[in-house]
Amino acid sequence: MHAFTALQLVDLCALLVCATTILARDPADRGNRAAAVILYCGAIWASCQLLWMTTDSPELALQLVRLSVAGWAPLGPLIARFMLDVTRSPAPVLRRVLPFLFAASAGVVVLDWGTSWVHTGVVREPWGWSYRFGPAYGLSFALTVASFVWALATATRAYRASRLESERSQGRWIAAGIMLLLCVGGVTDGLLPWIGHPVPQLATTSYAVMGVMFAWSLSRFGYSILSPGTFAAQITETMSDGLALLRLDGRIRSVNAGLVRMLGMPRSEVESRRIGEILSLPLLEPPVELEEVRAWLVGAGGQRIPVSVSTTLLRDGRGADSGLAVIVRDLREIEALQRRLVLGGRMAAVGQLAAGVAHEVNNPTAYVRSNMLLLRDYWGSAADLLEEGASDDKRRMFVDGAELIDESLEGIERITSIVQQIGRFTHADDGARENAELELILDSAQRMARPRLRDGIALVRTAGGVPPLECAPRELEQVFLNLVLNAADAIGERGTIRITTSLDVDRARVDVADDGRGIAPADLARVFDPFFTTKPVGEGTGLGLAICYEIVQRHGGEIEVSSELGRGTVFSVRLPFGPRT
Repeated sequence: MHAFTALQLVDLCALLVCATTILARDPADRGNRAAAVILYCGAIWASCQLLWMTTDSPELALQLVRLSVAGWAPLGPLIARFMLDVTRSPAPVLRRVLPFLFAASAGVVVLDWGTSWVHTGVVREPWGWSYRFGPAYGLSFALTVASFVWALATATRAYRASRLESERSQGRWIAAGIMLLLCVGGVTDGLLPWIGHPVPQLATTSYAVMGVMFAWSLSRFGYSILSPGTFAAQITETMSDGLALLRLDGRIRSVNAGLVRMLGMPRSEVESRRIGEILSLPLLEPPVELEEVRAWLVGAGGQRIPVSVSTTLLRDGRGADSGLAVIVRDLREIEALQRRLVLGGRMAAVGQLAAGVAHEVNNPTAYVRSNMLLLRDYWGSAADLLEEGASDDKRRMFVDGAELIDESLEGIERITSIVQQIGRFTHADDGARENAELELILDSAQRMARPRLRDGIALVRTAGGVPPLECAPRELEQVFLNLVLNAADAIGERGTIRITTSLDVDRARVDVADDGRGIAPADLARVFDPFFTTKPVGEGTGLGLAICYEIVQRHGGEIEVSSELGRGTVFSVRLPFGPRT
């Protein structure tokens, strides 16, 4: 085998091995994909060159020379794309021009395959076949060189701005590989043949050396095309917690699927942003290692998500700081559980107090009521006895007195009703359990609520085919009656109450939604607190939702509320089908 042919074979093997190794380590990384595509293009070029150097047919050699244009024509735009992916540089002008560069390189391929404007023929040389260029070659050569220079200038600015010595060193190795290809390949395979001085083509050899330099530098400095590797990438992608890898300038290098889900943003929108834009915690200046520190994560639409943050410094192959790993744990469920525990403890304490108050109030209320009823009878008898001969002033006085007695009895009835509500709230009896149809329970609650709904309020039911559940029907009727009446109070004169039943995994779900005034965010966390009410004084006891919460909890279920001011409120009740375990 000719020595030059053997060199071309080594070049081809080196390009294929480097490209496949880089891509296999982390195929999801954009920088990895860009580097692999560049090296695979070099492999196309090298394979075509190996074949045309070993053929005796000038026609076949020319066809292979023209076929090789698919490997070298897009090289300039691909290098530019690779440098943008690796440095994460904004470079807005280059990013806008890049599609046109790719289109121009595609035009060169079409010209070479369809015309003689790029390669006109081949010439036999001692080392193999050389080629002659047509009038369009100068344009393609200028396009490739311009793309190389622009990409190198952009990368140089980005690496100079880096605070990491290891990143700057890696940048120098990558730039050296690209410069080697530009200088050696541009001279031996482009410039000298173009001016009529053909020499052995060493572009694919410099291409292979560039691939080895890519792989070595990225492995040596740990900066990303070879890192973190397929196995580690699979682990991070399956983590439920969010993970972000940062540069030391605060920009996000990469994120896992957990953080993408948490933020509710596409991965492309998260990467390259500064961590301070999405996390309310200073992690840099200087970089610090943290453990389970509370913070806010700012998600899509400005949503504030409570999180716990832990950080670890990253180091490259030489032990120098190279970035920061940030682990973000979503605390929304934990905080919701904490609120339920606090509410449960608060309700237990209030329940004990309320039981004692109800007992103490009940006895005096009973004899005051009894005395007022007797007084009303006496007052009526006295009014009858004095009716004849009484002056108008005296008659008016007796009428006013009777009205005062009636108003006092109404107040006593109100006190009795409140005491009974407190008694139900503090009574832990589960009630009689039976298999009951949820729709029939809602029918009963709707019938009881109908007389108290204003004419302008529409009640809409949507059934979801929920099977029977084991429950205390009378207690659940009370729950849904309270929710419907609260919705009616929130609506005012006109509006709609929607009751929807559905299956929620292994539970029955009932949503009671209204289009009323909504609940202020500051009040949402307290709506189930005993004696908390947003109604005017005298119109509510603040026990209705607390009783609903207690009943649903006794059934082993959950009740939640979501609301938006001016848009309405939704109460969601989830109930298990079997008995509470």
